[in-house]
Amino acid sequence: MKLFRLSPVVLLTALVLGCELEKERPKPPEPPVPEQKTEAPEPAPAPAPQEKTEAPKPPPMDRIKVDVKGKRIEIEGRFCLKEGILDYLAVASGGQEYESVVALNCNGSRIHSGLLAMGAKPGPTQQLIDELKKNPPKGRKVPERPGTALDISFEWKHDGKSYSVPAGRTLFDRGKKKVPEGGYWVFTGSYFAKDLEDETKEFYMADVDRALIAVLYTGSAVINFSHDAGNPYAGEDTGYEVNKALVPPEGTPVKLVITPAKKPTED
Repeated sequence: MKLFRLSPVVLLTALVLGCELEKERPKPPEPPVPEQKTEAPEPAPAPAPQEKTEAPKPPPMDRIKVDVKGKRIEIEGRFCLKEGILDYLAVASGGQEYESVVALNCNGSRIHSGLLAMGAKPGPTQQLIDELKKNPPKGRKVPERPGTALDISFEWKHDGKSYSVPAGRTLFDRGKKKVPEGGYWVFTGSYFAKDLEDETKEFYMADVDRALIAVLYTGSAVINFSHDAGNPYAGEDTGYEVNKALVPPEGTPVKLVITPAKKPTED
C-alpha cells in the first residue's frame, strides 16, 4: 500500500477552512429564561378563631336553710345515681357520686353547725356501741349514748308529679331483698384530723372527704344510718343498693330535709 505525505501547507489550509465552516454554521437558539416573579407570595388564610370552651362552674355550696326554731334543715341538690350499690345516701357535690343517691350543694361543716344550733348532739350509732361493747377497744372508752336520732326525707318533682318520701325508701336491702321498713339516721358528727405537715392545723374530715350521710358506716360522715347492712362489695347479699323502682333519673333536682326523729325504730 502506498502512503502519501501531506505537506504542511495543505494541512494548514484544511485547518483554516474547517474553522471558517464552523463559524458559518448556525447556532441553536438558547432556551428561554423563565420569568422570575418579584411579587410577594399571598399570605396563607388565617385559621378560623376557635370558640373558647370555659370549664363548667362548680355549683354553689351554700344551698342550705337552717330553721333553728322549727328544727328543720333543707338542702338543695340532685339525684346522681339511678342504679347501683351504695356507700352513701348523700355526698357533697363532687364527692363519691357513683356510690350515692344524691349530691348536695352544701359542705358537711354547714350541716354539722346547723344540727348543733338545733340542739342535736353527735355520737355513734347504737349498733356501733353494741359492737364495741362486745369487743372493747384497748385504751378507748366505749361511748355510753348514741348521737341524736334524725328523720331525713326527699322532696322532688318528676313527670308532673310531686314526691315527698322518707330517705330510707330510696334504699334496697340486698340481704333482705326489700326496702328497709324501719331505721333512722344518727348525727355521728365526723371528726377533725391534724395536718401531717403542720400539727397546728386541723381539717374537718367530712369536708375533706365530701362525706355527708352514709349508709355503710363511715367515720368521716356527718350522719350515718342506724342499721349498717354490710359492705356491698363483700357479696351480692350484703349492703344497700339504689331502689331503682322509686328513684328518678340522674340530674333530677331534689330537696333533702332533716328534722329530729319523731320515734326512732329499728328494722
